[in-house]
Amino acid sequence: MKKLLLIIGIILIAAGILCLLFALLSRFGFYHTLDGSNELYQRLHRRMVVFTVTGAVLAAAGTACIVVRSRL
Repeated sequence: MKKLLLIIGIILIAAGILCLLFALLSRFGFYHTLDGSNELYQRLHRRMVVFTVTGAVLAAAGTACIVVRSRL
């Protein structure tokens, strides 16, 4: 059980970091797109927000798995 929680925690933290990196990439695109339509800006902003929240939730879940593992 301890190994399973550790593996799940590491996978969730890695997925959260990847989501946050993609959110940073979307943020870079949002602020450095010169001649984009309003729809493009809305899509980039929505993608940035969704991946930021998803990354934070995944990282928190991974941390919770590791904390629960240490308590067992």
